[in-house]
Amino acid sequence: MSSHRHGRRILTRLVALCAVAFAVVGLSVAAAGSIGTSAASASATPTASAAADTCVAQIKKGTKLVPLYETYYKYAYRKKKGSKSYKKVVVKAKRKLKTTCSRQCARTVTKKQKRYRYKTVTKVVKGKRKKVRVRVGKPRTVTVTVPVYKTVKKTVSVKKGNRIVKVKKKVKVYTFQKCATTSNSASGTPVRISLLPGSVATLDFGAFVRNAPLSGDLSGFIPGGYQLSQDNQISLSRGSIGIAATDVFIDDDCGGQVSSSIKTNPTSNVYLDPARSSTSILTAAGGVTATVYTDIRLALDLRNDDSGCNSPYISTGYQDIPQTFFFKGKLEKGLGLTKLHLTSAPDPLDVQACLSPGSPTSPCNGFAIPLPIIVSTSLYVKISIG
Repeated sequence: MSSHRHGRRILTRLVALCAVAFAVVGLSVAAAGSIGTSAASASATPTASAAADTCVAQIKKGTKLVPLYETYYKYAYRKKKGSKSYKKVVVKAKRKLKTTCSRQCARTVTKKQKRYRYKTVTKVVKGKRKKVRVRVGKPRTVTVTVPVYKTVKKTVSVKKGNRIVKVKKKVKVYTFQKCATTSNSASGTPVRISLLPGSVATLDFGAFVRNAPLSGDLSGFIPGGYQLSQDNQISLSRGSIGIAATDVFIDDDCGGQVSSSIKTNPTSNVYLDPARSSTSILTAAGGVTATVYTDIRLALDLRNDDSGCNSPYISTGYQDIPQTFFFKGKLEKGLGLTKLHLTSAPDPLDVQACLSPGSPTSPCNGFAIPLPIIVSTSLYVKISIG
């Protein structure tokens, strides 16, 4: 059978599948629109993803990364002196400063400063003997690390009498940058995340559903080091997730024998997006959330139609597909970090299916067709800290 006929039949199947998939996606969007302001749809809005992309700001102190704090005003109730009643007052408090995970570390510069030695002496001041501190010897020059600030105009909360009001004023704020990727235990505790058997990605094509087994490891570190009984943030830095060969189109065209006409190539992988910061939060209460920015590198294997039933599959070049996953889970009693179940909600994935023969380790050099899929994941992972 000619390669032209083979390509035409493969294309016909993919176009038919596209029509079904687009219809399913369209119905899903219409259903979501009819729900309108429901709580379920609200949780899937960009606001939820923005919250998941918020981390505690860090600053380098010596060789370690430590959290940054900010002061703010809040209301509190204090007991009136000599009375059993309470009054509402405004007090100052401290909290950890939050910023985006992609630019989490405060920018710093090194400067040279003069340092003096002091000693306490007794002097007579206005007829009275007082202890005062005076400089002794020559100053020494030391190198210090200081944060870089900028001045912006923003709305802030201030104390006005016994009230907290919001005003717009110029304030000095930290400037942030991407944290340096390192596994040095002095600045962070190394972390390894391993996928366990049973981890799958569920691919909903509309007309049918396929489960793609996943395996692999990711590594990163906890900025500032692991802290017991506190929230810990994991910055993911490297690793990849392998996608096992998964049948996509299945038929019985080979003499009644059931086989796949299109399947994923075993070289397909999921990589971390190096341009964005993927993070995970282990909360003190045992909850786990993660925002992972990925590039899915997908290559296909095509059967040469009916004449290729007993022949090797024809590989295609790969297509890179950007996708963001939002995972959540909770530590189970007795298992802890040795087996943790993480899931991500169904999300549209705009796949570009390459139909041009080529090396699966090289980019697609020809025709590709869009193929919308609804993807969700169920992962079992082991997290090793230190």
